[in-house]
Formats: sequence, structure tokens, C-alpha cells
Amino acid sequence: MKKILKTIYKNTFKKIFPSAGEISDNFLVKELKDCSSVLDLGCGPHSPLGRIKDRLRPDLYSVGVDDFDPYLEENKKNKIHSEYIKSNILDINFPEKSFDCAILLDVIEHFERDDFLKFIPKLERMTKKIIIFTPNGVVKQDKYDNNAYQVHKSGWTVKDMRELGFKCLGVCGLKIIRGELAVTKIRPIIIGNMISNITEPFIYNKPEFAFSLMCVKNIDTSN
Repeated sequence: MKKILKTIYKNTFKKIFPSAGEISDNFLVKELKDCSSVLDLGCGPHSPLGRIKDRLRPDLYSVGVDDFDPYLEENKKNKIHSEYIKSNILDINFPEKSFDCAILLDVIEHFERDDFLKFIPKLERMTKKIIIFTPNGVVKQDKYDNNAYQVHKSGWTVKDMRELGFKCLGVCGLKIIRGELAVTKIRPIIIGNMISNITEPFIYNKPEFAFSLMCVKNIDTSN
């Protein structure tokens, strides 16, 4: 039965109801297609940028930043970025408007709220656009991969992000469907994922109801 469900999900269902991963990848392509430089803060071992590089500019220059050696080394093996920096992202400092875009994908929830709020003005000086993916509100997550940085220390709502000047869209289905690590609460998981996919069109423009937020802010460069 599970094998049949997986076949239906892969060959038929996903063509009608794209997954959260496909939706977020398409969002990134749309926002990054004209960018020639990207700063990937908290790049992790498998940055989504690796999946979409062939859909972006062939001359794209990107810098991956992470403070966890195993993740950084895995990312290097995958040859996702042009350069790499081992650092806490809050310590990063580039000259004004060094990058067309900075991306923080499932990153800001791993920092204390006040620390990240203090970092935002510095980040805005370094780039022309900021893209943030983050869970909608507080979502519990403990350490895993022997990586203490994986613990969630803050939660961010649509209201929070809009007050910071971001436009928000929803992804990952209805918030009530998923829990820690975005795993569906409905069993079997494949059925939960199918139900979540069906809700994607509803929550896309109603991010308050979504499990995760896709946020973008264009920085005013006129001054």
C-alpha cells in the first residue's frame, strides 16, 4: 500500500499539488534570477542554492557562511558556493552593498531575538535584498547532528517580519499540520504530506496560517 501511495504521490499528485520544496525553490529562483552575487548566511550542508544554481545566472558569485565545521565541509564537497567563510553569521561584515542579495534560510530562529534584531541594520548595509525563510512563530527544536546551533531560540511571526519591512508568503502547508523539524503530525507521513500539499495554494497568500514563512525585503539604495 505504501509503495502504491508513493508512486501516486510522485507521478500524479505532485504534478497537481507541488511540494513545499518546489514552491520555495521557485520563489528563490524568481527573487535571485537577476542577482550576480549572493551571501548565504547559515548555508548548512545542503543549501537550497545548490538545487537551483542551474536556473540562475551562470556567472553567479556566492559566499557560504557557517560556524559548524561538518556542515561547512559537506557544503564545500557539494561545490555549491564560490567561496566559504567559517564564522558566526552575526560577526560577518562586508563593505556597503557588497551583495545583490543575502539569504537566511531556516536560520534566524536559531538566534536570540535581540541579537538578530541588532544584526539587521548591519546586514541591510551589506546587501540590496534580504530573503528569509523561517517557521511561523515558535517551533520547538532541540540539538541534532551533534550541532548545538540547531536549537531554536526564537520565533518569528508575520507581524514581526512585516514590522521589519518584509513582504511575507506562506509555505509548508497549514501550521497545525506540522511539528518539530516540519514533520507532519498526520500518519502515515505520506498522507500527511499530501494533505499539506493540498493546503499550499490556500496559505501561500495567507501566511498567518502557514507553517513556514518566505520573506523578502528590497533595501532602498537611493540614499
